[in-house]
Amino acid sequence: MNFKQKAEEKFEELEMPSSIRTPGRTWTRYPDVEEFNIKEKDFQPEMDVEGEAEVFTGEEAIEAAGDKLFDSIKVDEDRMNAFHAANLNSIIYIEAEGEAEVQLDYDTTSNVFSHLVVETSRNAELTVTESLTGTNEIQTSFNEFYLGENSTLRYGSVEASESELSYSRRKAVLDRDAKIEWLNSQFEGDLNRTKVETVLKGDNSEADMQGIWYPTEDQHVDISLHVRHIGTNTRCDMDSRAVVDDEARSVYEGLQKVEDEADDTQSFQNENVLTLSNDAEVDASPKLMIEDPDVEASHAASAGNLPEKELHYLESRGLSEEKAQRLIVKGFFEPVLKEVELPDLKERIRDEVERKLK
Repeated sequence: MNFKQKAEEKFEELEMPSSIRTPGRTWTRYPDVEEFNIKEKDFQPEMDVEGEAEVFTGEEAIEAAGDKLFDSIKVDEDRMNAFHAANLNSIIYIEAEGEAEVQLDYDTTSNVFSHLVVETSRNAELTVTESLTGTNEIQTSFNEFYLGENSTLRYGSVEASESELSYSRRKAVLDRDAKIEWLNSQFEGDLNRTKVETVLKGDNSEADMQGIWYPTEDQHVDISLHVRHIGTNTRCDMDSRAVVDDEARSVYEGLQKVEDEADDTQSFQNENVLTLSNDAEVDASPKLMIEDPDVEASHAASAGNLPEKELHYLESRGLSEEKAQRLIVKGFFEPVLKEVELPDLKERIRDEVERKLK
């Protein structure tokens, strides 16, 4: 049975992905995906490939990926996974053996169900960026990353598609001494749901997981950052920042799970939200699950309004209230952006922030 057949058969019996629940409330409610008019042909993004990487698309990608396709992210995990698999119309497989860079741009009015599988060989260094823009009903974007020994992957995404539903799943599994640097950013879409997972399976593996999102009007952003420490001497830093305006909602879940015998773990999590409106809603759920006592771990989450002292200082220097607010918002994201080693991605995110401020 291929993955599309399995997805179609399992769809009806599966539940939608879970969301944060507080007393009397489920924060994220999904539209009925069966009502979407899905009649899309195969889609291939614009690609720019440099360095030692082989890139396969379509049927060739399915064959080249082999059992890595829908291995870390399962078809039958939930109803959205099955819906994505049943309608998949863009599949890319990347195999990196040395130093390489791949840029993927999805800009379309069609509904896109994209799936990217990446394997890095020992000592490889790969950079992958994805840009998702355009106007459509629904967009799903799945990534499965398998990092070989002592390899490095830098991944960044800009999600700015004006969709009714934008749904993303991203997962990486790391061998020993491997490293991944994530940056996920969300700017458009009525409902934007993203889940990013890192499995630090190999000894001495490490991850830097960063997130930026900026919902306005009545947008709803729901993002999860999860890390699972399995190997010894693993490290993870999770740092995310959000600005929420108008009647928008920001929902965040961060999970650091340390398995038994994952000695010498270092795991840190921090989430900060700036609210610009009294009608905006924010909920955060940082979690620690520790089964090994030999760890160093912490988590923190905070939300606040525009700082009056900073506003007053900038206005006293001649800036209008509007210009002062814009400057504070742009500066709020900089602690995350200054860690980004990809200049083009950094500027693209700054452009999106600037556009939201207009």
